[in-house]
Amino acid sequence: MAAKLTEALLLYLLCFILSVSNSLRIYGCKEGERKALLNFKAGLKDPGGRLSSWIDQDCCIWRGVQCDDQTGHVVQLDLGNKIPLHDMFQYGRRSQPLKGDHINPALLGLKHLQYLDLSMNFFGGIQIPAFLGSFQQLRYLDLSCAGFSGVVPHQLGNLSSLQYLDLSNVFYLPCNHLQLARSHWLSNLSSLQYLNLNFVDLSKASDWLESLNTLPLISEINLSNCTLELPLSLAHVNFTKLKVLDLSRNYVHSGVPPWLFKLRSLENLDLSDNAFKELIPSAIGNLTSLRVLNLANNRVLEGGVPLSLKNLCMLKSLDLSENKYLHGDLNELEEVFSGCIKDSLETLNWISSELKGHFPNWLGRLKSLKMLNLYYNSFYGPFLQLGLHSLKKLDISRNTLNGSVPVNLGQLYPKLEFLDFAYNNLTGVLTEAHLAGLAKLQHLGISANEFWVGLGSSWVPPLGLKTLLMFDSKLGPGFPPWIQKLENLSVADFSNAGISDTLPDWFWNFSKNLQLVRLSNNDIKGKLPVSLEHLSGLLYVDLSGNSFQGSVSQFPANLEYLFLSSNKIAGRIPETLCYLKKLAALDLSKNQLIGEIPECWNHSFQPRLSTFDLSDNQLSGGIPTTICSPSLTYLHLSNNNLSGELPLSLRNCRALTTLDLGQNKIGGSIPTWLANSLLNLEVLRLRYNILAGDIPPELGNLTGLRVIDFAYNYLSGTIPYNLGNLRAMKFAPKIFYNTKVALEIYDKISFDFVDSMEILYMVSNKLLIGYMDNVYVNLKGRDVQYDKLLPLLISIDLSRNELSGEIPEELMYLSYLQNLNFAGNHLTGRIPEKMGMLLKLESLDLSNNDLSGRAVSSTSRSFYLFWQLFSLWFSTGQQLRRYLMNKLVYHTRMMKMR
Repeated sequence: MAAKLTEALLLYLLCFILSVSNSLRIYGCKEGERKALLNFKAGLKDPGGRLSSWIDQDCCIWRGVQCDDQTGHVVQLDLGNKIPLHDMFQYGRRSQPLKGDHINPALLGLKHLQYLDLSMNFFGGIQIPAFLGSFQQLRYLDLSCAGFSGVVPHQLGNLSSLQYLDLSNVFYLPCNHLQLARSHWLSNLSSLQYLNLNFVDLSKASDWLESLNTLPLISEINLSNCTLELPLSLAHVNFTKLKVLDLSRNYVHSGVPPWLFKLRSLENLDLSDNAFKELIPSAIGNLTSLRVLNLANNRVLEGGVPLSLKNLCMLKSLDLSENKYLHGDLNELEEVFSGCIKDSLETLNWISSELKGHFPNWLGRLKSLKMLNLYYNSFYGPFLQLGLHSLKKLDISRNTLNGSVPVNLGQLYPKLEFLDFAYNNLTGVLTEAHLAGLAKLQHLGISANEFWVGLGSSWVPPLGLKTLLMFDSKLGPGFPPWIQKLENLSVADFSNAGISDTLPDWFWNFSKNLQLVRLSNNDIKGKLPVSLEHLSGLLYVDLSGNSFQGSVSQFPANLEYLFLSSNKIAGRIPETLCYLKKLAALDLSKNQLIGEIPECWNHSFQPRLSTFDLSDNQLSGGIPTTICSPSLTYLHLSNNNLSGELPLSLRNCRALTTLDLGQNKIGGSIPTWLANSLLNLEVLRLRYNILAGDIPPELGNLTGLRVIDFAYNYLSGTIPYNLGNLRAMKFAPKIFYNTKVALEIYDKISFDFVDSMEILYMVSNKLLIGYMDNVYVNLKGRDVQYDKLLPLLISIDLSRNELSGEIPEELMYLSYLQNLNFAGNHLTGRIPEKMGMLLKLESLDLSNNDLSGRAVSSTSRSFYLFWQLFSLWFSTGQQLRRYLMNKLVYHTRMMKMR
């Protein structure tokens, strides 16, 4: 009995010792590994102080470092510069990336490393170090968007334990420039489960499919935007555990490969943004595990939608957007959506596909539907009235719907959070009864319809409403009092809404969450508030095109876009505007501002300032020497009283595309550094100043220059023949922004969790909602303002100067020149015989010179020529005859109006 008791006590003691020993941790990292980390840190720049904790003796407590509890070895190094999804578009301002031009091989001292994340940093375009393939225990490697370039080293194929590999970019941050010359080494990654090579160039890796097909455990493959060829055949499909496959944005021109439909385990398939020539095969019905199917922006629906789609009983999300559906009328698809797909589908996107007719009744059978996007189509007839009680998002904007809005929206769609029916032809009066019952609404877009907005003062808006878009509507003339009840509103757009009223005192205090406010193009009166600093989240303010008075106010520090043009704002420009560090666009044009422009626009204060417009005021003094930021793209100071010479500091505005200093008193000469430094210039407008001297021939080196306007100065010398080298005038102009995308994103800005307007700038490439670059050009004898069509304008105006010599024949090779004006100079010689080569010319004025000869026109032109006489105050017939012989005016007009 005693022996058994002793044995039990010993067993208990042994278990206790084992449990205590298992709970013990080896404190402190290995000294060799600590030194390896410090050597790695020494090669990095850390502007955000993210590695400031790397000073203690125990490296296991350093930020981003994790050690094994038992051995003390470093097993994880997580230095990814993580940005929340809703902040991703503000990467450039909110991130604090580590920077370096090499990665120290001392990192190899971390022999037990299992996890390495260097994503969203910047390593200066270096190649991925080959020594990373020596981490035998590595399971996780993320080098996405970290500033690497060149060929991905094949040594990464030695990482046989690797389960996760990400070398990708994201579309709005082109930070890696990688390519795979060969992909055979991928087949060695036998443990790999996740692979992301989005934006890695695979154009030379012809064996990519065979390599990936050998990976037995792979469950997710992302190959978007890889410029890859998609083989039509695959002998044996081995990656049978594949659940996610993204082949989008590769612009494949072949058919849809049959082997895709043997991947029975697929749950997510993205084939969007390709150019598949064939129809969707009926074999797609074999993918019965599919939950997400994206076929957007292809041509695969031209012959119809396969009936087999009805059998995808697990499908939750279907995107058929931007596919031209030749049949157009969705009523023909009733059988497709009568199968089990009708019970599972939660998201249906069929955007911009030329769909027409009335909304089909079968939509009402999709009882699980939560998101329905049918915007940018040609649906007509009445509003969608189907009892989809689970629907959270309904977007039927930009169609041609008519009739009135149903009064029972809240009963039809009681769970709606997003409702947008803007840009239709709906009529009647929209009252509070129409919006009753929509208690969960967060986004409401009703812009650009024909109905009157008759929401009375008694209307109680949904408590959670965050985005309200009523631009281009019939909202006025009074300012709606119910706005002050929108306590959670973030985005308010009442621009061009017919409001003719005084802005109420409560307007800037009704919501502390305001991010975007647009009241432009109304007739709103009142004074600007003394301060808006209490609205700390305010990013965007557009009050242009109203009758606001007073002086420019104090604005919150986070403000990014400020548009106050075309008001009655007076006084001086306060220096406080200079200290808005996040300011990207400032437009105070067409006001009554006086005094000098503050000398405080330093790029260290405002590194993002891209648009600066103070034109059409009464400003005096010189051009500030601190005005250039590294991002400055548009600089408009025209129609003021500015004097002095062009400051040398302007050569630092290297991103400048438009420089408009017309209608001032700027003197001196046109400096050569302007052509040698501002290499991105497209529009150069210096008309109506007191400039003298020669035109720099170096201007011919500006390959993007499309508009030159030096009219009404005192320029002398000859017209440089080098202007014939202007490449942008020899080829058809291109518009690089996408208005449709910009408007689409703008309309959805709040609901899609984007809290900055920067996405507009990045996606639409310089198109800013609220500001559009514009200049005045003298065309056919009258001043014409170009804004939307400015990217299409090609013009040279050197009129009313003191230029002499002949017209250079080299200018006759500027094939796309539309406007050429040399009037009022001292030009001599004959008009070049090759003038007829300028087939795109709309206006030519050579009057008031001493030219001879005749302009030769081509009979193949789409316009006709005619004589027109300018500024004739001759008193005798002899003078008129001399004018007709020696002074030529030659105009052309297009047969088709602009």
